[in-house]
Formats: sequence, structure tokens, C-alpha cells
Amino acid sequence: MLLDMRPIISDGKTSIDFDIPLQKEDCAVLTELYPDVQFDFPIRLVGQVKNMAGYMVLKIDADIKFTTPCARCAEPADYSFALSLEKSIATGDTSRDNDDYIFIEDMKLDIATPTLEEIIFHMPSRVLCREDCRGLCPRCGKNLNEGDCDCKKTQGDPRLAILRSLLEKDDPSAK
Repeated sequence: MLLDMRPIISDGKTSIDFDIPLQKEDCAVLTELYPDVQFDFPIRLVGQVKNMAGYMVLKIDADIKFTTPCARCAEPADYSFALSLEKSIATGDTSRDNDDYIFIEDMKLDIATPTLEEIIFHMPSRVLCREDCRGLCPRCGKNLNEGDCDCKKTQGDPRLAILRSLLEKDDPSAK
């Protein structure tokens, strides 16, 4: 997604406001990195490029919404977060190895790439359908949010039985 920078560079405007929808085809990297996540497209990028006496700044705000399997029970879980991005814009005088700047190429500014990088940076490592999700039974696979299963409850890991017997000797109420 490229933003035409001619109004600021050539026409002397001090700012460019934009409201641009990112479509699914613009976000192929997201669908590749997160195949189980269903993003709500389009993702609206609302922002401004501001020129302050030669120092240019890009500001973008977006609401990211998606559905993904719950990390405990695998049921669909909705999640959203607000994204706020601010980047300095450089012309040709700055080293391109510096990640603090984005660069104007052929009078156009790529706003999709820094936005996608920021989305990836802010993606949660796991999502729960609710905070008190009980998950799945490790034996039968039943969703414990729907009720208890009929599996026999065990006394814990049999490899730790010796430690349990030591605790029971010291504490008569532990029996």
C-alpha cells in the first residue's frame, strides 16, 4: 500500500491525512505466519503524514480483530487490540540500515510494511476463549467448559509416589 507523497514534497502541504483499508491480499505475510488465525479484513489504517520544517512523521492507528482457536480448549476465540504506530520518515540522507526510519521511494511511501511489522510484533503468543477456560481432558479430550468428563481421576504422577509417602509420614492430615 503506497501513499503518494507529492503533496508534501512538491506542493508544500504540511500534512496528508489518510484512511486506507488493507485488504487480505495486502496482508499475505499475516496469513502465512498465522494460518490458524482468521483476521477481519479490511484492516482500516487511519493516520497522517506530517511535515514539520523538513522533519516528517508518519502516524497510523488501526484496530486489529481476529478469531483463533483457544489455546486450552480449541474453541474459536475472538481477540482484538488497538495498534498505534509512529515512524520518522527519511529521504535519502539517512542510512537504510536504521530501522527507526521509513523511506520515500519514487515519491511514494510504503505504509503497509511498517504496519504489518507492528501487527506481527503485537500478536499475542496465545489466546483464550475466556480467562477461566478449563481446557480439554487429557484422557478423553472432552471440553471441560461443557462439564466434567467420566474419566477416573488419578492421584498424580506415579513417579512421585515416594515423595507423596514421605509427606504423608510427616503430616498425618495429608492422608
